[in-house]
Amino acid sequence: MDEAATKIQELTEALASAQTEVDKWRTGAEIYEAQVGDLQGALQEMAAELDRLALENQQLKGQLGDAPILQPQASVPTDEDAQIIQAALISRIKELERTLAQR
Repeated sequence: MDEAATKIQELTEALASAQTEVDKWRTGAEIYEAQVGDLQGALQEMAAELDRLALENQQLKGQLGDAPILQPQASVPTDEDAQIIQAALISRIKELERTLAQR
């Protein structure tokens, strides 16, 4: 009977150990399930934000398509502009020559 009692004791201890291990795995699974739920919520929020931004982008493209696009106009210097610039440069050169001569 000693042998049967020892065997029962060993099985009882093994069962308790297995139960502890099962509890650890269950707790870990619950933590992972909570994290998965949080991540799914965050993913849904990001998908909604992406949809909102895509819609906003489409609206802006539509508005841009309706609005005239202003192109910078290249100003072509005329002969008159060239003469004004030349006169200003000559005047500045003469002024610098006078300043240099005074030193």
